[in-house]
Amino acid sequence: MYTNSKIWQSTLDPRGDNHDDCRERLRGAYGRFRERVGQLIQTIPSDTIGLTVHDLSHLDALWEMADILSGGNYPLNPAEAFVLGGAILLHDSAMTVAAYPGGVEEVKCTPEYSDAASAISQNYGKSLSAKGTVRDPTAEHLAIAETLRVRHAEKAEELASQAWKSPIDGSSVYLIDDSDLRDHYSRVIGRVAHSHHWDIGRLTRDLGTTLGAFSGFPADWTVDQVKVALILRCIDAMQVDDRRAPHFLAAIRDLGPASMEHWQFQNRLTVPHVEEHRLVYTSKSPFPVEYAGAWNLCFDTIQMVDRELRDANDLHLQKNLPQFLVTGVAGAGSAENFAQYVEVTGWQPLPLNLKVSDVPKLARTLGGHDLYNEPLAPLRELIQNAADAIEVRSLIEDDFSLEDGLITIRFIENGAETILEVEDNGIGMSERVLTTALLDFGFSFWKSSAARREFPGLQAKTDRLRGKYGIGFFSVFMWSSHIAVCSRRFNEGVDATRVLEFRHGLESRPLLRAAGAGEKSSKWSTRMRIALGTDFLTSPIPAPEGRDARLAHMYMSRRNHSEPKSWLQKIRLLCGPLTIKVNVETSSGTQQASLPNWRDCAPNEFLEFFGNVIFNRNAGVDRFIGTLTSFTEPPPLGGRCFISPYSEQNSAIAVYEKGIFITHVTRPGICGVIQSQVTNAARDRFSELTVLNDKTWINAVRPKAFNLCRNLGEQLALQKFLISIDSPDSSQPLFIQNREFLSISELKRKLSEDGFFHIRLVEEREEQFVWKAADRLSVITGLTINERRVHPLVTFDGSVSPDSNLTEQIHSGQEPLFHFLREIQDTLGPNVTITSEHHEVSGYKEDYIDVTFQAEPVD
Repeated sequence: MYTNSKIWQSTLDPRGDNHDDCRERLRGAYGRFRERVGQLIQTIPSDTIGLTVHDLSHLDALWEMADILSGGNYPLNPAEAFVLGGAILLHDSAMTVAAYPGGVEEVKCTPEYSDAASAISQNYGKSLSAKGTVRDPTAEHLAIAETLRVRHAEKAEELASQAWKSPIDGSSVYLIDDSDLRDHYSRVIGRVAHSHHWDIGRLTRDLGTTLGAFSGFPADWTVDQVKVALILRCIDAMQVDDRRAPHFLAAIRDLGPASMEHWQFQNRLTVPHVEEHRLVYTSKSPFPVEYAGAWNLCFDTIQMVDRELRDANDLHLQKNLPQFLVTGVAGAGSAENFAQYVEVTGWQPLPLNLKVSDVPKLARTLGGHDLYNEPLAPLRELIQNAADAIEVRSLIEDDFSLEDGLITIRFIENGAETILEVEDNGIGMSERVLTTALLDFGFSFWKSSAARREFPGLQAKTDRLRGKYGIGFFSVFMWSSHIAVCSRRFNEGVDATRVLEFRHGLESRPLLRAAGAGEKSSKWSTRMRIALGTDFLTSPIPAPEGRDARLAHMYMSRRNHSEPKSWLQKIRLLCGPLTIKVNVETSSGTQQASLPNWRDCAPNEFLEFFGNVIFNRNAGVDRFIGTLTSFTEPPPLGGRCFISPYSEQNSAIAVYEKGIFITHVTRPGICGVIQSQVTNAARDRFSELTVLNDKTWINAVRPKAFNLCRNLGEQLALQKFLISIDSPDSSQPLFIQNREFLSISELKRKLSEDGFFHIRLVEEREEQFVWKAADRLSVITGLTINERRVHPLVTFDGSVSPDSNLTEQIHSGQEPLFHFLREIQDTLGPNVTITSEHHEVSGYKEDYIDVTFQAEPVD
């Protein structure tokens, strides 16, 4: 019982002095406070499934832990003991829906519920309603439980002053029923309860003020909030013994696999005792092999307890506060030592966790040359990070939109070096993010619990972001070893700007310092500053090192195909379709490097911006920009392309993800921008471009193109492209028969009348015969011709061998030749005979195959 603890007795038991009435008031208020909290937390087991014991027995046990921690004689006055007791009662009491007067609906209105529902939807494939709630009842229970867990510390701050309405008479009821004590102490109790989930460094910043005495109490009954908060966080960490996980309770509760190991290890631990100023935890019985996971979790927990104790005593020294009796945990330094106290049987704990011996080398290789095929990857990754920062700010700040976002890329040449600066006015980074998440190689911040803590409600919207792998920042070391990151949260003053500086790349530790003059501004939240070589802007960027010959060849081929020449063009390639404004500043002025309205701008504006960036320009290509048409797939996918008969050697499609460049692909005849999804960490692979099968786009762009044609050559070049995507124009010339130019429609009409179709396949490669475009005027001008033979004006892809089953190939072949022959077969009707005859002729590639379709007469 809490009243048996030495701290309680030394502070709140009667002392026979003039202040016993004050103590009595605090004792009575605390007893009633405790009773109501006991009623409040009864539903924790059903609301937050799997938790170890969180009832009054746990809360009372924390008083015992306080005695063990301090030796029972720690200098607290009665007011501090009352605040400590109140914080003990509240610190975990919000892990129940009952803590929310509005019930489940109030919980579901929180941004944390939105995060939890989104995570469950993504991880378990559960659909969300239009309001963002989980449809499946079990999944919804999990989302509510996760919300209660994540919010419990923050919500605890409200509970001491929160009112509940009684349905009996409509009166307001409180956990602290003494209104004067509640007015004086509730905020401090709530803040201390909340603080058990803070980083310890926040205590002095947010709890540094000492609360004065309650009116009528002795003047020295002040409350040192830091002192009380340190006790709470230590004793809460310490109480992990078998009272938290009794056998019978485990037998009657539904424990999921994530909770089971917590129950297993706590069930085996005894109440800790103190030896030589260290806590000693022992096990009632050894952990067998099947409990190895539980033992490892136990060791991790003990290391956490040890850190809390050491950090608390360090803060005591800084604040000149009395030290605790306990300063650490026996065996916490290594798994081998800990196994001497909490024993194992049949196995041996490894002395170390898995680790990477050379983290800088890993980051240099997998985060740089050995991962990225694109030499512009460092700048691309910086632009992507800046875009995500602006996207996040637009999601969490009501009066900031993407139109307000600005990324500035600046090149500064000072003779000794070239400086690259990338600035954005996005969300910015707190000191904690700057020194933890940014430096954690492979840690994807936006979908982490750290991001959920910094930006509640963001989880449900992370599909709008681009960063996925947590390695992009490290690519900058491909270019430089001297890098400075200046950043502050967007809603903090410029004096909060911190600089994380790398002076020798990843070979040495970075420096963290306050920003100096010229390193902070109200115009931007984050600035990346990279020192480059003096000739960086004028020298060609080499292909990434360490790549195999195939990848090097691929890069050089792409580079020679349509490599942008200027840095403005290079940056436009990297982020041209970004929906955020990007400016490039050089000594010659400022120019725009993104076209946020690229989906609906005028065709000529699209041409002027992306021409010689994505595709090479010439007079023919420019004339066909009028065919520019959007795909039907909605943003963030889809795209906008045009076709041109003159672009066969110059065509290129740039593939992007949410406006950030992935790679080039070539499709003869088509140019433009397509949005896809990245499928690998190097960001050079993407999901299938299904938009190229967009029949609505094809049907829209095709007539535009033919209306712009000036001659038969242009028409046939377009038909060649359209045949490659199985969409030729049925009204445009494509064949010659009996000296006439015929379209597909005209040919089919003649076939329907004649019931006969004849073509000749000529040898292209050994034993491979194709339907090749007519290349001799004699098919038109000759005195004698085969009047029934059909000559194509463009070559149809697809080949036949002499011994192949032509009927089967026509039925199942996927090349344009077989698509077309199936159409012919369908035109002639079900009773058609297909014959093929191989003719061997002396001479190189003189063999041919005659193919005939003959419709049977209908009786």
